[in-house]
Amino acid sequence: MNVPRRLAVFALALLAPGLAAAAAPQGVEPGKAALEAARVAYQKAGPFREILEMTLELPDGRREPRKLEYGVGKDGGAFMTLSSEGRDTMRFVARDGRLVGTQFNVGGRYAESAYQKDFAAALRRIGGEQAQLEGPPAVVAAQGGDLAAFLTALRLGVLAPLEVVGSQPGVAADGAAIVKVELRAANGRLTVGLDAASHRLREIHAALGEGKQQVRAAGRFRFVAGEPGDALETPDLKGRTAVRTLSDLETQNYPLGQPTPKVTLRSLDGGTVSVADLKGSVVVLDFWATWCVPCWTALEHTTELAAWAKASGLPVRVFAVDTLEEASKSPEEQTRQATEFLRAKGFRLPVLLDADHGAFSAFHSPGLPSLVILDRNGRLARYHSGLLKEMTATVKGEVLELVK
Repeated sequence: MNVPRRLAVFALALLAPGLAAAAAPQGVEPGKAALEAARVAYQKAGPFREILEMTLELPDGRREPRKLEYGVGKDGGAFMTLSSEGRDTMRFVARDGRLVGTQFNVGGRYAESAYQKDFAAALRRIGGEQAQLEGPPAVVAAQGGDLAAFLTALRLGVLAPLEVVGSQPGVAADGAAIVKVELRAANGRLTVGLDAASHRLREIHAALGEGKQQVRAAGRFRFVAGEPGDALETPDLKGRTAVRTLSDLETQNYPLGQPTPKVTLRSLDGGTVSVADLKGSVVVLDFWATWCVPCWTALEHTTELAAWAKASGLPVRVFAVDTLEEASKSPEEQTRQATEFLRAKGFRLPVLLDADHGAFSAFHSPGLPSLVILDRNGRLARYHSGLLKEMTATVKGEVLELVK
C-alpha cells in the first residue's frame, strides 16, 4: 500500500465488513447495556495495551492487512501506532503534558499538541479530524469518556453518527462466547463483538458505502494487561522541528513553489487535458477513487467548488482526478465505472482519469482524499490531505488569494 494514502484508508481499515446475519437482534436496550459494560471494563482495566489486526477489502477485490496498537499507562500517558505491511507508518505518544506525532517518511518534523490526559482531544487539536483519526474506543473509555464518547470513538473518523439497532449472543472466530452489538449509520453498518466474560472488544465488522463501491474489512482485538513499556517512550526528536498539525507535518514532502508536473490526462468526455498548460488559471485538483469513502464527502464539496468557479467568471479551473483504481482496469472500464459512480451519487463536475496513477505519483502521492491547488503561474501552491473543515469556504478563500 502507498503510505501517503494512510490517512483515509486507516480510518476505513479500523472498521470492518459484512454484518453476519444470525438470529434476530434482541433489542436496542440490551445492546446499549452491553456497550456500557464494555466502556466500564476499559475504565477499570488499569494500564494496558490493545492490538487490532484487520484486513481491508476494497471494491476491486484487493485485500490489505492493517494493524493498530494503542494503550494507556498508570500515570495517564497514552499511545497509538499505525502499521502497514509490517512497518510503522505513524506513531503518537502522549505524556508529560504533550502529545507528539511522528510519521516514518518525514524525518525533519514532528507534530505536537498540549495533552491533559485526554488522548482523543489532543488528536483532534493536531488535525486528527481532517486526517480521519480518532482516539481508540478503549483509550477513550479508560480516560473517563462516557457512552456517547465511546460511540463517537467507534465511528473511527469515518462513519456518520451511530445508533444501536440490536444485540444477540454469538461465537467469536476462536470459539469464545461474545455479545454482538449491531449499529447503524447513514453511510454504513457496524457490528462489534464483545467478550461475554470480560466485556472488552473481541471483533469488529462493518460495511461502508453501498453497491459496487462498498468497502469492507474485518478485525480482531487482543488485550494485554499491564504497563505498555517502551510504547510510551517519547521518540527521539533531535534535529526535528515541531509543527502544529498533521497537515503541516506532511507539507515537508510537498515542493511548494515548484513548477507543476507535466502530466496529460483523459477527460471523462473523451478529450485530454495537459495540466501544465493551464497557466493563467488557478487550478484545483481533487484526487479521489470510487472505493475511498471519505472521498465521496470531499467530492460533494468539490462539486460545489466547480459550480462556483464556472459561475464566477474568474480564471479558476476545478477537476476531480479519479486515481488509484484497480490496475487491471482498461481505460474504457475506468471511464464506465467513474461514469456510473458519478451518476449514482449525483455529482456533476469536470473529471480527469489517472489510469496508470502517474499523475498521483507526479504530484508526490498526496493521499486520498486530497486537494492540490496550482497558482496562475503553474506552480504548486497548496496541498490539503484528508477532509477539511468548512472545505468549500476554505478553498474558495485560498483560490481568491491566488487569483489576485
